[in-house]
Formats: sequence, structure tokens, C-alpha cells
Amino acid sequence: MLSLTLQTTASDTILFIGGGAVAERRLALCLEEPCQCIVISPVITEQMQAWHEDDRFVWHNTIFTDEYIEMVKRCKLLFICTDNTAVNDYVEVIARKYGIWLNRADDATSCDFTVPSTIDIGDLHIAISANNGGPRINRLVKRDMMNRYSELQIAIPRLKIMREEVKLLIPSVEERSQFWRTHLGESEFQAILKGQWPLIEEKLHHAISGIRTKS
Repeated sequence: MLSLTLQTTASDTILFIGGGAVAERRLALCLEEPCQCIVISPVITEQMQAWHEDDRFVWHNTIFTDEYIEMVKRCKLLFICTDNTAVNDYVEVIARKYGIWLNRADDATSCDFTVPSTIDIGDLHIAISANNGGPRINRLVKRDMMNRYSELQIAIPRLKIMREEVKLLIPSVEERSQFWRTHLGESEFQAILKGQWPLIEEKLHHAISGIRTKS
């Protein structure tokens, strides 16, 4: 399994064939990205309907027909999410012909890419994939990580501010790296996870103040 980060632009199109629960989950991941999302489906979920009313994606209220082949050819990514195997097979054939990366909800072996479960804990973004080991494993790991790393929601914003302070005080990249290796090691990280961020924050402030005094 190879993990990649997709960088989209406003001119990119992500196409969804189908409007059920799976399409809704996939669409939710794309709505905040700089791209155009298009859904082709005679029905969509209530949540998708609300998003559409807010003009967050383009909806073609119809089944997939050959009229939309050009749209498939131009899209950046394709999500095939219908419950009709014949339609899914047909759209996949078209996508393969034109080299379009696709994710097919009803057949993991046909996917060119998968969509991992994600966790956002403040500024921390974590992607989880069990490499087709099953959604249950993904959910259990996700729950464990949310519990395990919840303290970072407080710590990371403060660490970002300190990082900028250290940048101003220590011009050398290598010396900055050494500073963080010395003052934010494994023991400090584990202490943060145990809810001891105030103590670590105080120690870091003391170390930064020491540098400021010397300069």
C-alpha cells in the first residue's frame, strides 16, 4: 500500500456516480478542498441535499448515461458509488479506457486508491487505513487514537507559537533541531499524553527564556 496526498486546484473536478450513504461520506471529504465536486445520481441523501442547497457541489439529477462520458474523461478522481453492479461495471470500463483513477465502493479490488478513515484533533490530522482489513478495525483504531492523543489538541497550538519564537532566537536549522531533540523528547511527549502539558509547557518556556537571556 502506497499512501499519497492529493493536491487539488480550483480547476480540478472530482466526480461521484451515485448519491447514497457511501457517496455522502466520500463527498464530505472533498467539499473543503479547492476543486469542483459533481454528483450524478437520480437520488441523493438528505445531507447531500442540504449541501446542494448551499451550492457546495453540482448535482445532475439523473442516472449515468453516455452523455457524461466526457465528464468522466476530464475528472481528476472518480468515485463509483451506486448499488447497481451493471452501472458500476460500465463506468469502470470507461474510466479504465481513459486512465482515470477510480474508487469503486462495491469492489475493493477494482480501486486505484482507497480513502482512509481520518481523525482531526485540533491541528492534528491522522489518516488510518487497515489495507482492506475491514471498517471495524478502522473504527477501533480511530477510537483508540482519539482517546490516546486528545491532549495534543491543547498542546499543538502552543507548540506552534513556541516554534516561531525559537526560529527567531536560533537562526541555525541544525541548532533548532537540537533544541527540540533536547527539550521535547519521548519522555516529554509521553508526559503530554498523560495530561501533563502545563508542566512541559513551563519547562519549554524556561528553556526558551534561557536562550533569550544569552542572546
